[in-house]
Amino acid sequence: MEIVFSINNNAEIMVMPAAPEFEIAEAQGNDTFQGLTVNIRMIGNKELRTMSLSSFFPSKRYPWMSPYADVNPQAYIDFFKSIKTQRIPARIVISDNNDREVLNMAVSIDNFTYKYRKNGDVDYTLDMTEYVFVRVGGING
Repeated sequence: MEIVFSINNNAEIMVMPAAPEFEIAEAQGNDTFQGLTVNIRMIGNKELRTMSLSSFFPSKRYPWMSPYADVNPQAYIDFFKSIKTQRIPARIVISDNNDREVLNMAVSIDNFTYKYRKNGDVDYTLDMTEYVFVRVGGING
């Protein structure tokens, strides 16, 4: 499995060193209203997907790492901090072991926490929310 982040239409790409287990939450904005004799369930719009990744950025090459991954934890930290500073969306692409795309989603970085280990590796947690590009149409749009 491989996880790749990119910004600005692949102008900058970061291959994650390891693919941790991940979970995607796909909520629905449903509501329940009380009627006179029964409750009524209204099915709402699909909400934005959210996900979180937790793993570590290695400071040396491990045998199980992606060959395209960086071994400089600071490069990853700078990449994600830059996304937040520039206030731009990133794209996360996850592919399985057969190179089939499992997820391809634009995201906003909601929270990025990291902790330095004594051996130089850096633990991290990255919380993201789906980002939807809004198109403003004209008369024919």
